[in-house]
Amino acid sequence: MRKDVLARLAVLMARHRRRVFAAWLLATVAGLLCLPHLLASVVSPPVEVAGSESQRAGEILGAALPSFGKDPMIAVFHSSTHRGVDPPFREAIDAGKIALSEQDGISGVVSLPMVGDYTRATAMPEAMEPLRVLFHDEHTAYVLVGISGGDRERQDRIPAQQAAIDQAARSVSGGTVRSYLVGVAAFGQSVQQAEIADLMRIELVAVPVAIVVLLVGLRSPVAALVPAGIAGAAVVTTLGLFAMLTEVFPVDGMLLVGVNAVGLGIGIDYALFVTNRYREELAAGADRENAIATAAGTTGRTVVYSGLILILACSSLFLVHWHVFVQAAVGVMAVTTVALAASMSLLPAVLVTLTRWLEWRPRWMSRRAALGYVAAEGPPRLARWAEHLMRHPWPYAVAVTVGLLLAAAPVPDLRLGINMEREALAGTAGRVGQDIVDQDAPGLTSTVFVLLRRSADTDRPDIEPLLAALRADPDIAAASGLDDGVDLTALLVVPRHLPDSPAVVPLVQRIRSQIVPAAAPPGHQVLVGGSSALVTDLLTETSAKLWWVIACVLAMMFAMLVVVLRSLLLPLKAIAMSLLATGAAFGLTVLLFQGDRGGEVAELAGQGTIWPQVPLMVFVLLFGLSTDYELFLVRRIQEEYRATGDTRRSVAVGLQRTARPISLAAAILAVAFGSLLVSDISGLRVFGFTIAIALIIDATLIRLVLVPALMQIMGRWNWWFPSFPVAGRPTRGRGPEAENPTEDRERVADAVPTP
Repeated sequence: MRKDVLARLAVLMARHRRRVFAAWLLATVAGLLCLPHLLASVVSPPVEVAGSESQRAGEILGAALPSFGKDPMIAVFHSSTHRGVDPPFREAIDAGKIALSEQDGISGVVSLPMVGDYTRATAMPEAMEPLRVLFHDEHTAYVLVGISGGDRERQDRIPAQQAAIDQAARSVSGGTVRSYLVGVAAFGQSVQQAEIADLMRIELVAVPVAIVVLLVGLRSPVAALVPAGIAGAAVVTTLGLFAMLTEVFPVDGMLLVGVNAVGLGIGIDYALFVTNRYREELAAGADRENAIATAAGTTGRTVVYSGLILILACSSLFLVHWHVFVQAAVGVMAVTTVALAASMSLLPAVLVTLTRWLEWRPRWMSRRAALGYVAAEGPPRLARWAEHLMRHPWPYAVAVTVGLLLAAAPVPDLRLGINMEREALAGTAGRVGQDIVDQDAPGLTSTVFVLLRRSADTDRPDIEPLLAALRADPDIAAASGLDDGVDLTALLVVPRHLPDSPAVVPLVQRIRSQIVPAAAPPGHQVLVGGSSALVTDLLTETSAKLWWVIACVLAMMFAMLVVVLRSLLLPLKAIAMSLLATGAAFGLTVLLFQGDRGGEVAELAGQGTIWPQVPLMVFVLLFGLSTDYELFLVRRIQEEYRATGDTRRSVAVGLQRTARPISLAAAILAVAFGSLLVSDISGLRVFGFTIAIALIIDATLIRLVLVPALMQIMGRWNWWFPSFPVAGRPTRGRGPEAENPTEDRERVADAVPTP
């Protein structure tokens, strides 16, 4: 008879628990010591699609025109008392430009036209003068700032650059002129600071609430603290690993928040399920080693399957050529791997050590309530519900399915787009400057660059027809051109819309597919870049890869469940159930987060858009996480079916035995992700709400009603699995009834080595 590896591993960890404790203590302490370095190293991932047209255009622009740089910023000078033509205002601009030029990473500064300034020439008068029509506020002036360096360098330099330019402007103007840096790098730096502040607040909510939920659910302080401790060790160890890899794998604030939420949720869940099974075996009379061997060989195996499914689901994010998806995939895969390692090594050592304390509780806690979930019959209310559901499966199956479909009805209204996080960043220098630009020249930070490349020994192209065609477009406020004198002509195209307006995407698509082919001079390579083109490429890439990711996740999930459950219908049912829960969650998210708001800027920007990476990440995580409950419920039903061959009894018993731990586990995950609602970042709030509500739907309506009802309806078809022809044996469908009903327990018992 084969040995059970997980059971033997659990016993080994329990017998050598001092060494296990020492190893995990070392890893946890190292992780804690590395946290300050990690928090100081966060940086936004590259906001670009690898190999896209906008990325190539940015590289070419930065190399040919350093005054613009790959990722140009706007320096905004503003005074409530002085006009741009007043001497103190002019002196503030000159001082700010000099101070900024002396900072690292500044490749050039170019003044833009000012209201009323008809005499003062800019550095590029022919190129800049056509942009004068954009500006209307005589108390505001703008300077185009070229920056160099990688993504981390550009963001790390923002605080010093902002301090230098603002201090210089205030010094020469007596504090009457202020200056603000606006651009992608400034926005990314502000978002990182907001996410780090949110991380602290989220943890202060999530951890205490999760412990309270465990305490209420388990009615045992020690049993409640064990899963929380395992999850904490996994999260801290994972963050320590990322801290040591910051030079080769940059980490952003959203990744830290995600790793904490996922690690806390699955770390507690995995430990909770194994702990429940261990307590159940102890209550049945097993000694410590046999109890931990059985728990690891049965529930522990399900935990490993669940973790593998989550890891495989996240691997599909590598299909999207946007670094934020790579970060998300690596982060979840890393913390899941560490959580699995903790559940298979640290947890057995802890449980065996604390066995005598697992059932201890203060006098005010009811022993009967504490042990209710491990009783053979299960809580009485669950038993009555299970019997009632088995007698009336059809009405409940139809009612829940219809209800979830109605909840999913708003999904077609889901709108993806870039969110400038106006509320979260209110009061920051970048946000104050952006608000000034939005009111005066809304499209200035949405500038599109049309680049025409030529051979170095050829004449400049005639760009007037192309400029005329661009200016004729109703969504374009101004257009101008300049040449580097060697091999590149650049056209600056300023839309009438803000960067996060839905209108910028069709505008860029129109420039690329209609205006440029019709009006560009022949014989030139034309690339369209800039912030609006970047937004377009991000949305296009996400939309194009959406169905690839969905297909990949569904295929991997189906294959894994077929292997684990040895059934064809159960995996199909699991996929359908996950789709229902996910669709209902997205429908509720649309209703809650896509409400319209008034205001001129809101109208220009568009409201209620959701970051394009959120739906994909939510879909992948939900399918990976919801599979946990499918496996724990169905495998327990399967275990009972192997012993009795009675579908109705098996479903009822499986529901009774798993309903409470599944509900508790879902509550923990809902707390972990629901705590993101305290964030100021709208993307994190949407992310947390969608996953939390989907998990609640999954653990209640799906697992407690729909799955058992459908399994009762399908009967023996649940376990149908075609067998392959073997010489001398007939081919027929088979299921768990053909297996040895005592196989699992004998395998586990055989795995326990003799001391």
